[in-house]
Amino acid sequence: MKGEILIGGLDIGTDKTNTLIAEVLENNHLEIVGIGSVPSKGVKRGVIVDLEQAAQVARESIANAERMAGVEIGSGIVSVNGSHISSFNSQGVIAISKEHPEIGEEDIEKVIEAAKAGVISPDRELIHVLPREFILDGQKGISDPMGMTGSRLEGKVHIVTGSVTAVQNLLKCMEMADFEVDELIFGSLACGNAILTKTEKELGVLLIDIGAGTSDISIFLNDNMIYSSILPLGGIQVTNDLAIGLKTSIEESERLKLKYGSVIGNYISPEDMIEISKTNGKEKEKISKKYLIDIIEPRMQEIFGLIKEELERANYDRMFTQGVVLTGGCAFLPGIAELAGKVFNTNTRIGKPDYQGELGDLINEPRFSTVMGLIVHAFEEGSLTGFSKQGKSKSGPVLTRFVNWLRDFF
Repeated sequence: MKGEILIGGLDIGTDKTNTLIAEVLENNHLEIVGIGSVPSKGVKRGVIVDLEQAAQVARESIANAERMAGVEIGSGIVSVNGSHISSFNSQGVIAISKEHPEIGEEDIEKVIEAAKAGVISPDRELIHVLPREFILDGQKGISDPMGMTGSRLEGKVHIVTGSVTAVQNLLKCMEMADFEVDELIFGSLACGNAILTKTEKELGVLLIDIGAGTSDISIFLNDNMIYSSILPLGGIQVTNDLAIGLKTSIEESERLKLKYGSVIGNYISPEDMIEISKTNGKEKEKISKKYLIDIIEPRMQEIFGLIKEELERANYDRMFTQGVVLTGGCAFLPGIAELAGKVFNTNTRIGKPDYQGELGDLINEPRFSTVMGLIVHAFEEGSLTGFSKQGKSKSGPVLTRFVNWLRDFF
């Protein structure tokens, strides 16, 4: 291969387990060289519930990507998602030594420690401490206080945690799949790296990643994640609604959703008919396509309505002046952006990777947003030694180190 360094990313979702392998070329550009996408097993609402099945699927997804790339990676960055994720905002304050009033790395580490002291319970695993804002002697809006002079430093952060059990099971799953975890990254954070513009993240944007089992909500402002939440509803609920309403199987309902699904039926004629298989698989029936859409639309409207209510309760409903970006497996539904635009009363677009390489036609889909974000994170962070073809370092999982924290986000 032409490059010297490889990057691996793995995203285990409720519906699909996706792997990407990228090569860093001599001109410092990324080239995707391997793709693996396999239907998930043993995962419910983003949480692993069957280690054997999840590990087998992960192994298969990785092997498919490696086969396409013609290499073996053995390690990479893995997303952490699911209903077990919990996040909140916190803040800390420290006094700066009068003898050394210039803010240094140690001061930043201390204010971060103060911000998370006593707020994380023993059953929670710290995944990220993300910067929101620094305040120095009352001066707000500081993104990087390094080198500044002052006497009182306050740090506002967004803390992302996961269930200790769920995180340990994810790591165990990777161990069973013979894949070393170089770093765990919150899925919404990775997703934002791949599909949001600099302007959107700077001025305020709401990102909704609608997966099969959950809808992941996050708000970015001043180039930082300032809010995140997980709604335990997603595409599976739409499929279940179809199965109940049409009296058909889950498999047939999923097929109908993928082939005929939409969320706006205003322009569909009631005479536009489609054929479905009943539960026994033998009996066929013709139904109006509009009837199908009349089942899907209320569920999607409910999901968006619940997200809006949650943001209103948290007083974050006016923080996204750049509108809403939808991504994830359910973002393919025709009319979904228009429906979200009506619910949130703002401009809405579909977010997907914008990879310009040879495999762009395969990768530039909403379902690859998170795994592409993992690749982008590793590339932009610059800590690629763990992915070198010439001997990987066996450093084990890295959750978030404060020494790298400032470099990662400023």
